[in-house]
Amino acid sequence: MERRIQILTRALLFVLMVFTLAGQFSISITHICGFLGGGLWLYKARLTRSRNPVRWPLWKPFAIFALASILAVITSLDPLRSFEHLKRLFEMIIFFWVLNALSDPDLRDSLHFLIHKVRQSRLGHMFKGSSETVTAVSPRHFFIGLILFTASAASVYGLIQIAAQGLSIHHRISGTLSHYMTYAGILMQASLVAAAYLLFRNKKSPWVWMSLLLMLTALAFTLTRQAWLGFGAGLLILLAFRKPVWIALLPFLAAGVFWISPAPVKERVGSLVNLGDATLQERLSMWQLGWQIFKDHPVTGCGFHCMQGVSADYPEYKEIFRKFRTIHSNLLQLAIDTGIIGALAWLYLWLSYFIAAGRQLKSGDDPDHRWVTVASIGAVTAFLAGGVFETNFYDSEVVMLAYYMMALPFIRDPENTA
Repeated sequence: MERRIQILTRALLFVLMVFTLAGQFSISITHICGFLGGGLWLYKARLTRSRNPVRWPLWKPFAIFALASILAVITSLDPLRSFEHLKRLFEMIIFFWVLNALSDPDLRDSLHFLIHKVRQSRLGHMFKGSSETVTAVSPRHFFIGLILFTASAASVYGLIQIAAQGLSIHHRISGTLSHYMTYAGILMQASLVAAAYLLFRNKKSPWVWMSLLLMLTALAFTLTRQAWLGFGAGLLILLAFRKPVWIALLPFLAAGVFWISPAPVKERVGSLVNLGDATLQERLSMWQLGWQIFKDHPVTGCGFHCMQGVSADYPEYKEIFRKFRTIHSNLLQLAIDTGIIGALAWLYLWLSYFIAAGRQLKSGDDPDHRWVTVASIGAVTAFLAGGVFETNFYDSEVVMLAYYMMALPFIRDPENTA
């Protein structure tokens, strides 16, 4: 039995590492690792339930939203087409997998064994550090470091794209991903984790400063306004927890960044206050269309992927239907797809998260736990703020990272696990 548990734990560690590294490079590998890792975790939890009970925080709001989604599929205009979307519900297991795996003392021991072996190798001799630091590495901090490392690598790749091909609104960098909005959504969340580390940790790391600079530069060059707004909202949260008076400095900092920015970035920032901007007008038309569809299907919606199915009912919006597959707003898109029931269930999920994360902040004075919790709140706030103008909840890479961020406050330090 113990041998089987050891093998399962090492397999879990490997899959979780690949999942974390692949999150910003390959959606296929990320999905495979997510499903495989979730299955391995559930199997191990069954074997070790007597000594390491599974924790299910937020299970109720997750379950309610899942049931609302299933109801929307059953009552949809095209149940077979809508059913395809339900596979996204399995992405929610990432939240429970990550928080339980990184709270597992067995996984901590396997991680320390791996780090020790790496340090003994020729590669390990290139880096500073003593054997005592191995036992000081918590799984949570190790995997946060992996997220920042991969986001930094993705940022470098995006900057290389700019150097090779230039930058304009018609040629926006997508980095290692297929779309610039997905790329920006990943960088937005990861950069706030780095910012939280630098704001709240007494011991600063030079490589985190460099990581943040790379991510923010790449994020600016995506020319993705909703990601900028999301980062700004998340940064306001971080500063409110750290030192609210610093918020007054943000306009001056923003003005300085604007002054040194290249012309494409300045033009994109200027469009934020231009009420005649073409993309703003398109969004307003999309939201008007979304409201019309919601009013016609208010209770359980018309089902996922239903927009093309109802296009004939709204001929005045034929150009919107031709160009776009979503309404570019999370809440409004969910109201269309799942009705008022699904939209309220979705809001309940995030409200429950913020309440639970707030309780984690009050649960103790551990500075390590505090900065991670604030980082999580900031990243999730950014995800939701960006989702006011984009359906990033339907973007697998972005939402899987959001679930990862959600799990961070609920991870128990294995050293303190009874």
